[in-house]
Amino acid sequence: MKRLLAAAVVLMTLVGCSRKAEFNAASFNIRYASSADAKQGDGWDERKDDVAQVILKYDFDIVGTQEGNKGQIEDMKQLLPDYDCTGHPYGGKTGTSHTATIFYKRDVMECLEQGTFWYSPTPEVESIGWDATDLRLCHWGLFRHKPSGKEFYFFNSHLYWKLEVARANSGRVHVDMIKKIAGDKPVISVGDFNSEEDTKQVKDILEVLGDSYRLTSTPPQGCESTNLGGGNFIGPAYNRIDFIFVSDDVDVNSYITIEDKRENGHYPSDHLPIVSRVRIE
Repeated sequence: MKRLLAAAVVLMTLVGCSRKAEFNAASFNIRYASSADAKQGDGWDERKDDVAQVILKYDFDIVGTQEGNKGQIEDMKQLLPDYDCTGHPYGGKTGTSHTATIFYKRDVMECLEQGTFWYSPTPEVESIGWDATDLRLCHWGLFRHKPSGKEFYFFNSHLYWKLEVARANSGRVHVDMIKKIAGDKPVISVGDFNSEEDTKQVKDILEVLGDSYRLTSTPPQGCESTNLGGGNFIGPAYNRIDFIFVSDDVDVNSYITIEDKRENGHYPSDHLPIVSRVRIE
């Protein structure tokens, strides 16, 4: 009898691990807590509940957030009690003004490993790249999708925005480090790339990963553009600089640019969040 029970457990484990992993993957630049925003009624204290509500309403299983500082992330932990997170600070000369933080449902995902690389000529060492004026990075995790047992890498980036050498070189760093870290495992890479799809840096990424906006098996929903402009919460969005990139072994079933507004008619952030339903066989 014990042997039969043991065999049944092994069989159930194998069957469970053979199932596909299907879940919602998202990117959301939540905008740092700015005193100027507070003066116009868009401060973090006024926005934080709405930011969390987007994550809950659209059922994000895993989301890469950008810009939130330490205090904002602590607020998000309180507002998202069913989520765990992993992240790393960046920004400014000291790298402490923002964080790149991945939130994930603890009953759906398990983080097995995590790490960080920087957008610079020495990506494995904390460093400012080329002509950039502040630290920019990618924080990543190796995740196990609990219902299926499937493992995948999730990368969360915020690229430099202003000067061209740092911008142009960041795409190559991105794909080179993903190859080194992820090997042949499935990859989802999200973030605020501060670049449109016709730039060198995004073209470099597209040599290795696909754009879920272009790959979705159903028509994209919502507007195409995601960027409202720094500190602007009204819109309209005017270009697409936030992306969900995927490797060839990740199928994209849907893509939504979320346009939900707060009661005052303003957006919860100066970027529109994006979410895709993805599947790993």
